[in-house]
Amino acid sequence: MPTYRGPGAHIALMSVPLHGHVNPMLGLAAELVARGHRVTFATGDDFAPLVERTGATAIGYTSAFPSRTAPGRTWLPADDDGSLAVDAFRRECSIALPQVAAAYADDLPDLVVYDTVTGHAPLLARRWNVPEVQFSPTHALADGATGPSVGEGTGALSEKAPCIVAMPRSLQFEADKVGAQHTFVGPVPWQREGHGRWAPPEGDRRIALVSLGTTYNQRTDVFRRCVQAFEELDGSGWHVVLATGHGSGHDGPARLGELPPWVEVHEWVPQMSVLAHADVFLTAGGTGSVLEGLAHGVPLVVLPQAVEQFVTAQRIEALGLGRVVPPGRITPQTLRTAVRETVTDPAIGGRLSAVRAEMAEAGGARAAADVVEASLAGLTPAGR
Repeated sequence: MPTYRGPGAHIALMSVPLHGHVNPMLGLAAELVARGHRVTFATGDDFAPLVERTGATAIGYTSAFPSRTAPGRTWLPADDDGSLAVDAFRRECSIALPQVAAAYADDLPDLVVYDTVTGHAPLLARRWNVPEVQFSPTHALADGATGPSVGEGTGALSEKAPCIVAMPRSLQFEADKVGAQHTFVGPVPWQREGHGRWAPPEGDRRIALVSLGTTYNQRTDVFRRCVQAFEELDGSGWHVVLATGHGSGHDGPARLGELPPWVEVHEWVPQMSVLAHADVFLTAGGTGSVLEGLAHGVPLVVLPQAVEQFVTAQRIEALGLGRVVPPGRITPQTLRTAVRETVTDPAIGGRLSAVRAEMAEAGGARAAADVVEASLAGLTPAGR
């Protein structure tokens, strides 16, 4: 068993190769490297360029998930109730386990930090008898609950291992049921590949960003209804940016047909740059996108498509940070009403400011790295 002897420890980060799971851990990787640790990051081969930019060493493996750059890479249908996701994570565990084990055979880490759906990681940590730290990019599981990485063919999450939760506590579903081993550090941002710059058009038009994220983005009908909603909101007063994603097909923007001149459509946009100018963000409710919107103080209209997006949508509505339009009620009329109510709510600005302050105080990458180093030293973080 490797022994931690202070700064310069070998810390292995592990995640399934999906943007929503890798991206939140990149900021932690960079912070640990800056503190003098040797960091390796095991995930799918095609995420290696992102990992290397943090200063960590990429440990790639051949994944069961489609390439992150492949057109039509969506790996789950929008109507999945979670069971297909569980099957996918279990399959990934069985494929990744032997590859990652072999990659570390002659270079065991002092500690393993793993995304909570990465089933092979806890198995390896226990095989190597090294400390483990969980990393949750979305809602933490309540005490006694089980997640998609628990079950036959995967590693069981530890009930005692510390868990870093990369979002503010106020956004957590049923936060009072989450154990003290969880530390809510807020977003752990990192400069994403090709982040780029975006500038609004000339004039005083308000800016709306519409994106369904990187997984559940095949709803061409939803994008069309969003355009219709803003058209009836007096489209001349808005500039609408549509990010269709790869999942809607290589010709995703073309599928929308002819659009008004005040609509800008791309497969991908530099989201952080657009949000810096946005007046409203229509999002599927993926945790990463929601946190980016909140970090910029942008009110949200959440159009949840699947899984945890519905839980996040409930919290956004409960906190008064925007409105929710369920899948079966997405029409130009309901979207128009939700946008109008969101941008005219006089109290929403103050509530957004409070969440931004909470996220800043939570500590981000610094607080997350503190949890990791406390575990290296055999200490138990206080949690918050």
